[in-house]
Amino acid sequence: MWPFRKQIAPSEFRLNRPTGFQGVEVRLADLLNMRHQTGVLGIKTRKRVHTLLAGGERSPFKGRGMDFEESRRYQPGDDVRLMDWRVMARTHEPYLKVFREERERPVFIVVDNRKGMRFGTKVAFKSVIAAHAAALLGWASQERGDRVGGVVFSDVDHVELRPRGGRTGVLQLLNILAQDSAHSSQMVERQSPTTSPFYLALNRVQATAKPGSLIFLLSDFRDWDHQTKQTLIRLGGHQDVVAIFMYDQLEQEPPPAGQYPVTDGTRMGILNTGSTNIIQSYSACFRERYEDVRTLCLTRGIGFIPLGTHDDILFQLRGGLQDLGHRRSAHHSMA
Repeated sequence: MWPFRKQIAPSEFRLNRPTGFQGVEVRLADLLNMRHQTGVLGIKTRKRVHTLLAGGERSPFKGRGMDFEESRRYQPGDDVRLMDWRVMARTHEPYLKVFREERERPVFIVVDNRKGMRFGTKVAFKSVIAAHAAALLGWASQERGDRVGGVVFSDVDHVELRPRGGRTGVLQLLNILAQDSAHSSQMVERQSPTTSPFYLALNRVQATAKPGSLIFLLSDFRDWDHQTKQTLIRLGGHQDVVAIFMYDQLEQEPPPAGQYPVTDGTRMGILNTGSTNIIQSYSACFRERYEDVRTLCLTRGIGFIPLGTHDDILFQLRGGLQDLGHRRSAHHSMA
């Protein structure tokens, strides 16, 4: 079910959030300060916490390690050296052994930095919230002992960061996020105008990530085509993928009836919310995109966490990761 049916009242346009979570620009100092917030995700607790990044505890997410976890059906591209011959002999179908990853797992953080992400109302741009969430996940991964890398992509370019251990892996990502990606000297591979930058970013991760890697994808999932969806499905078949759906509250529901000036930085227009047809079309557009992403994730075993610009990033991520951990643990216990 779509969980965001709350009508926006005019008084709710001004939401109080910590200063570090506001703004239209990503500041490196804010991203560095996120390293002090990882405890909110349950990183330092000693008791068993069913979160994705619970330090000192075995993650409920699958990977390649020393401890056998389960067997699953073979998929094209899998390492044939991991074939489970006993299960194959019993079922007469190809099966693969899956192991649990303990430490130094490659973590890829993929951040959408296209123009559409530079939108927000009264709190912060989606791009700013995505950068803060990426920083929190990066620091948490580093504290757990994982290697951090990723891809940051814009409308025209992308930068690819190989997973690296220690603070180096996190810092390389934060430095890119704090730059204007359109002018970054580290950007590579000028995109073809006929090829989706979203697809190219996921394609690079697919070519680099080893089976068992953990991939966080932060995007508003606008303009993702069939090719992009198929690449995401393939990633979910070999790696653990968590899609973090970024949105602004004003995308979810239109403002009260009236005429509002809007701009994309170049062109100006008027949004008329006094028409019933416009209001219905406005809300339906968001619901369709939200359900498209959510349904694909749920049917393909991909984690899904919605994150609005008005949400508390720390607790929204903690709750989402805990839910994923509980579901994965329950699935394993039933298997």
